[in-house]
Amino acid sequence: MAEETVKQITSYLAVNFSSLLKRQKRLKILKEFGPVRYTEDMAIEDLTAISVNTGSDRVQTSGISKVPEKVAMLLESGYVDKMQKKMDQEYEDLCRELEYVSWQLDIIDAAMEERMTERQRVIFRWVYLEKISLRYIQENLMPQFSLFTIKAARDKALQCLEAEVQMRAGRCDEKNMISQILKEVEQETADGGQREKSGTRVTNRRNRQQ
Repeated sequence: MAEETVKQITSYLAVNFSSLLKRQKRLKILKEFGPVRYTEDMAIEDLTAISVNTGSDRVQTSGISKVPEKVAMLLESGYVDKMQKKMDQEYEDLCRELEYVSWQLDIIDAAMEERMTERQRVIFRWVYLEKISLRYIQENLMPQFSLFTIKAARDKALQCLEAEVQMRAGRCDEKNMISQILKEVEQETADGGQREKSGTRVTNRRNRQQ
């Protein structure tokens, strides 16, 4: 994998360290509920309580007298099975997302535990997990070290993460995960470019107005 691509993935993981942990926690909670079993009673309640559109069939709560008949038609047409398949698919997607997020965090954890020194690990967590600035770290948490030393430790920690990313990219069983994170990195880069262009246009308009 190209060095620049590895650096982009490394930066993406570091910057998103905190949000990845929050995302993993949320997904684990949702997974604990397990796949939902969609029953006929649930279908009847849903179809009679709200307006629904299932392709060619539509039920409106405004036509109360016609609701039971149309609900029965939908149930006979396999509405419950369709909803069950949809819920099963959503649960499978959730499990895949949790696996993907956990894989990203595993890369970070491996780099921290196996490649970084204790000082590098602490600074990395402060900067990317707790979002503490280098200046604050130097002035309040590590006054015995210069800002240059703390920045160097941060940079070295990123190099450790970069080495872990490079190693993972070479594994055949992780190629799909690598491809997925590359798409996210490329999308984030594209979105950032669009925001930068938009900001430039706004600045130019303001300059012309002055």
